[in-house]
Amino acid sequence: MRGIRFDMNKDKLAGAGMGAMTIIKRVAVVLAAALAVGCGGGGGSAGVSVFDGPATPGVTPAPVASDLSLALSSTSLPNNGSDRVTVTATAVDANRNALAGIPITISVDNGAVAAVTATTTDAQGVVTGTVGPGADRTNRVITVNAVSGSLSKSATFQITGSKITSTLLPAVIAPGAAGKVDFRLVDVNGNPLVGLPIIVTGVGNVETTATTGSNGEYSYVYTAPSTSGDLSIRASAAGVSSAPAVVQVQAVSTIPAVTQIVRSASVSANPNTVPVNTEGTGNLAVVRALFLGDNNAPIKNIRVRFDRDGDVNSIPGSFTSDFNILYSDANGVVTSTYIPGSRSSPTGGVTIRACWSYSDFAVGTCPNAARTTVTIISEPLSVSIGTNNLIEIGASGLDYVKRYVVQVNDSSGLAKADVQISPSVDLPRYFKGEWVRTFLSVGPAWAKVERAQCDNEDLNRNGISEIYSNGWIEDANASFNLTPGRPALDPRKADVAISFEGSSRTDSRGQVVIAITYPQNVASWVEFNILVSASGVSGTEGRANFKGVLPVLAAAIADTNIAPAFQLSPYGLLASPVTAVNQNGVVGGAGTQLLICTNPN
Repeated sequence: MRGIRFDMNKDKLAGAGMGAMTIIKRVAVVLAAALAVGCGGGGGSAGVSVFDGPATPGVTPAPVASDLSLALSSTSLPNNGSDRVTVTATAVDANRNALAGIPITISVDNGAVAAVTATTTDAQGVVTGTVGPGADRTNRVITVNAVSGSLSKSATFQITGSKITSTLLPAVIAPGAAGKVDFRLVDVNGNPLVGLPIIVTGVGNVETTATTGSNGEYSYVYTAPSTSGDLSIRASAAGVSSAPAVVQVQAVSTIPAVTQIVRSASVSANPNTVPVNTEGTGNLAVVRALFLGDNNAPIKNIRVRFDRDGDVNSIPGSFTSDFNILYSDANGVVTSTYIPGSRSSPTGGVTIRACWSYSDFAVGTCPNAARTTVTIISEPLSVSIGTNNLIEIGASGLDYVKRYVVQVNDSSGLAKADVQISPSVDLPRYFKGEWVRTFLSVGPAWAKVERAQCDNEDLNRNGISEIYSNGWIEDANASFNLTPGRPALDPRKADVAISFEGSSRTDSRGQVVIAITYPQNVASWVEFNILVSASGVSGTEGRANFKGVLPVLAAAIADTNIAPAFQLSPYGLLASPVTAVNQNGVVGGAGTQLLICTNPN
């Protein structure tokens, strides 16, 4: 800046006129250029112009979006609880170029739930997420908002699918008589919407407010007006209203007979597998009959009565429609509800029959019929036990382990979880003999030589050697232990142990794993019987058993140069004499019985 001098005396400037002002402007330009040169040279910092205001050296200002866009993958969402709407928010600059790193907040209302992938836009300038209905499955409008700084966008979609069905009981009622309308509130998949407010507008346009039950149901009970005519009853709940249920208040039905020909009559039950009702009526199946004519057109006013087609299996149950005639609606549909009793059925053991006709028909007659079957299940019905071809050496290296799986099902074959299993093991017989080396066509091998088969000496399985009143002596084969005169009952109860591997209650597959363990030296010399039972089984199949001889490990008899641990029976090698002593110690005396330990040959 040296060599530049300014004289800003105002009197001189005033006398100079416009020429002076031009000079000042030119000087300002020169000054700005000089300042720029003075600050920019010498290889130092580029600096900041005195006219630009303060800034942080080396920091790029954060981008700011000029606009947002918000897109939804759908304008409606079924209230099944699983479907989702995809939300896409995009940030752009003034030229509509996508901007990365822009913060965007997405929010929803009315009980919906949003799951957003990020809070700032990606390289494509996008933030995405999904929106579900949350726990509320009613029909309603959901608003989605996207906000970034002062910018905001919103979009809406509808949750749909709630439906109210009605069944008139009866459809034709005498003036002043009592009747009811069964309403049921369900989602798009027919699943009940439970515990929701329902408003019924009935006789005299009086509103009744109630709450749907455990199956989405509500029964509106009324007294018919004293004058004849049509009575319209309607319900609203979960953001939806039912079609008016029109009851004909007449002493005699004036609903005309149907003249269209039914080409297809069908009946279905949902679900077709229903638990018993031990208390209350919470378990049920919705029964639906459908009537179609030419070109699959629905037929209205087909008369229908539901029954159990003679109840050949004596399975208790009832219909909410009782013996009333029902009339198909404009969609050709008639609905009722089947409520099981306290007894389970065989698979498909309950037949539901829809008796139908073009005009009214008497109770006990069935002009035409359509049928379906349901299975009524109780708690577990059947138990089985099985195994594979493997055994293992136990952790101690001294015993064998053999595993078994217990399976529990209901009458439909469905696995039953959380059922308590009780196992036990009995040892009905033991054997005497030895394994000997022999020669086969394939070479030397170990072969079992069994010289006696003996029943368990502990006849009443109480672990005590006893003399019975008929002279029978437990341990009559005189397999005394090391204490002289003291009998040892064979086989020992502790020769085989049974235990659970994991929980004693069935898992989600209806299974429990159990195992037996036994010393290696008793393998092949004891017969065992595993008995398993399941709590709460109502049928005769609540117990199952698996019987066999304690298996040996194949590797233990593969080498004839190494004697297996079970080479000699721990219960003896030879059969005992086929005699017995009575309670007085007399061999073959009065009151004795033959030994039950015999030579198998």
